[in-house]
Amino acid sequence: MKNLLLKVASKEAIDKKVEKVFEILFGQDSPERLYFEEEDKAYIVDTGNDDVRTEGMSYGMMIALQLDKPEIFSRLWKWVKSYMTLPTGHENEGYFIWSCGLDGHPNSDGPAPDGEEYFAAALLLAEKRWKIKEYGDEARALLHAMVHKGENQDGYPMFEPKNTYIKFVANRQMTDPSYHLPHFYQLYAKYGNPEDSAFFLKAEEEARKYWLKSANAKTGLTPEYADYDGKPYDIDGHWTFFSDAYRTAANIGLDWIWEHKDIGQSQIALNIQKFFEIYLNSDKEIPVFKINGQPLRKEEQTAEGFPPLKVHHPIGLWSTLAQASLVTNDFDSILSLKYLNYFWNLNLRRGKYRYYDNLLYFFALLALSGNYQKDWS
Repeated sequence: MKNLLLKVASKEAIDKKVEKVFEILFGQDSPERLYFEEEDKAYIVDTGNDDVRTEGMSYGMMIALQLDKPEIFSRLWKWVKSYMTLPTGHENEGYFIWSCGLDGHPNSDGPAPDGEEYFAAALLLAEKRWKIKEYGDEARALLHAMVHKGENQDGYPMFEPKNTYIKFVANRQMTDPSYHLPHFYQLYAKYGNPEDSAFFLKAEEEARKYWLKSANAKTGLTPEYADYDGKPYDIDGHWTFFSDAYRTAANIGLDWIWEHKDIGQSQIALNIQKFFEIYLNSDKEIPVFKINGQPLRKEEQTAEGFPPLKVHHPIGLWSTLAQASLVTNDFDSILSLKYLNYFWNLNLRRGKYRYYDNLLYFFALLALSGNYQKDWS
C-alpha cells in the first residue's frame, strides 16, 4: 500500500508516530489507554459509556492484526468468546452481544452487525497472516449465520436476503451507510464459505451502489441511519450526519486502496472534503449538519437534546475526512494534501470521550501510512 503521509512527513517520523499512538492506546502503563488486560484475556473500553462493545473489540482485533500483534488479537478474541457469545437456543445464537460491562455482564441480548463484520474480516485475515485455521473456521461459522439465519425460523440474518444490504440490527429492515463495507465482502467471497461467494460478490457491488444512494449529491454527507432507498431513517434522533456517519468517507478510502473499483463513489469523497474545507483553518466548533449541508436547528431535534447541535467527535471526523484522501489523492491532489497536512498535526483526544475519536484516528493513521493491508505476501 502507498504511504500518503510521506507527502507531509519522513518515513522515520511516520513510523515513530504509529509506535507512539499504539503505546498510548494499548500500553498497559498509559493513562490514556483503551486496552486492558486480565489474565489471558483483554478488552477495549468505550470510555464515554464505560462498557465493552463489539465495535471496539473488533476494531482492536483489526489493529492487532495490522500491526502483527497475535497475542493481543488472541486476548481480545478470548474475551469476546467468553463474555459476548450469545447462548445456544437464543434467537441471536451465532452472533455476539453488542455491549457488556467491564466485568463481562451483558447489557443487552442483541448484536450490532458492524462488530460482526469486523470480526469476520479480522479473523479471515488472521488465518491468512498467521496460518491459524481456527480463526478462519470461526469467521466462516459467523458469516454463515449472518447470511442464513432465519431460513429455519431461527432468528434473523444480518444481510438482507432481497438486496444483500447489511442491516443496522438483524431484526429491522433498515441500515446504516457506514456499515457498508464492500472491501470486506470481497474477503468474505474469497476466504469465506464457498457456497456464499456469489452472494458476497453481489453484496460488494450493491454496497458501493448504496453509498451513491445514501450520500447527498452535492455535500457527500450520509445519514447515520437510512432506509433501503438511502433516505435518512430516524431512530432516537440518528438521522443527520453524526458520529456513525463519519466512517463512510473512511470506508470509501480503504475500499479504493484495496479494490480500486470506481462507480462514482470517488465523487462522494471529493464532495465531502470540499464541504468541510472551510473548517480546516477555523477554530469554530463544527455544527451537526443535515445531509443537505444545512446546520441542524434546535427545533429540528427529534429526540430530547438529540442530535446535538455541535459535533461530538471532532478528532474522529477529521480523521475519517483525512482517510478519504486515499481516494481524492488520485483526483484532486491539492485538496487531498490539505487534509494530509491537517491530519499530521492533529492530536489524539484525551479524557473521557477519547474512545471513538482515537480508534478512528488510529485507523486513519494506519491506512494513510500504508499499514492497513489485506495481503502480506
